[in-house]
Amino acid sequence: MSDTKTFIEQLKIPCPTQIDPKQTILLVSPMQDMRLIISHQLSKQGFKLIKSVSNAMEALDIVREGIVKVGLIVSDMEMPLMGGVDLINEIKADPDCYGSPFVLVVNNPNKQKIMLATESGVNEILVKPFSFKDMIPKLQTAFKGYHNPRNPEKAYDLAKALFRKEKYQQATLIYEKLGEMADQSARPYVGLAQVAEKEGDHKKALAFLEVAQTRNKHYVHTYVSRGQIYADKKDFDKAIEQFKIAIEMSPLNPVRYEAAAKLLFEKGKYQESVNLLNIAIKNELSFPALHHYLSQAYYVLKDFKKAIRHIRQALQHEPENIVYMNQLGICYKEAKMHEESLKIYNAVIKKDPENKSALYNKSVLLYTMGSTTDAIKILSRLVTLAPDFEAAHKKLKEYRATLDDVS
Repeated sequence: MSDTKTFIEQLKIPCPTQIDPKQTILLVSPMQDMRLIISHQLSKQGFKLIKSVSNAMEALDIVREGIVKVGLIVSDMEMPLMGGVDLINEIKADPDCYGSPFVLVVNNPNKQKIMLATESGVNEILVKPFSFKDMIPKLQTAFKGYHNPRNPEKAYDLAKALFRKEKYQQATLIYEKLGEMADQSARPYVGLAQVAEKEGDHKKALAFLEVAQTRNKHYVHTYVSRGQIYADKKDFDKAIEQFKIAIEMSPLNPVRYEAAAKLLFEKGKYQESVNLLNIAIKNELSFPALHHYLSQAYYVLKDFKKAIRHIRQALQHEPENIVYMNQLGICYKEAKMHEESLKIYNAVIKKDPENKSALYNKSVLLYTMGSTTDAIKILSRLVTLAPDFEAAHKKLKEYRATLDDVS
């Protein structure tokens, strides 16, 4: 890219030379000891804003949300579920993600690992075991490499920022120029397709994706974007076909499953979500979003036994999630596991004595178990707490009538 420097200068993109201490350094590693040691050493050097997470999914959420400005990422290459290379590729491809200098920590490096890291755009590689004296220069080199005016990522970051601000014409001009400068890259045309989709021109977006696929048929985000477009057009068979291609290309990447499930859920396609997510189960994957979507889908589909299994798994990750607990209580009730259901509702009410859903569901359960008087007591309390709760008033009237009939 001989004219990249000139292009970035024309765009007036700032290229700082020193890490801004006001920006966060994000550490990503399943090894707590390593996170603590690096964090401590960085703190001694004056870096006060350090965020540590144990996996790439958490890191991706932080970068995507943009709540904190991440100035640099240090990530293990090999981690459960999603490794460092997958993480940088997702950050680069996702228009909602803010780009950052990226240092990859590699254990037992070989030619294949180094090539994979380099091709993915990693700015520096830190080989284990390393000393703190090794690390600081690597971070500085990564920062300067990322903010080099010849680095096309600077232009991609600006295009994504303009996209987020809905300045689509300006984003389009940058993606077009990037496409001219890298004539074998699919990525600029996926960017153009994302812009066209936001502008409501599905035909144009699909045409851009055809160009992207011609340039590089292995670029997974071409198929992800095409699936999203077909879903927006309500052509769900074609959407699922594209999502499956993306999953087949990256079967162990949880982002592929989560993104597809989220979109299908928004369209009310619960069984289709289940079908895709079960591919993850067959691949022996387990991650919070997987069990969240499966639990919710099975719940909506009234397959309560399967919902129970996945709600339990979801609760292992979020034990205080009262929505999950309420749903588990309902599933137990529908599965005729009344005592288990009652324990769940009691646990919710202990945490939140005024939880309307738990109080209502417990009253219904008690009535089903033959404890009409206790059910009426709970409903009487509930209608006092929530006078507008029409279903509770209706049940209270119904249960009182059954007592009158018996007397």
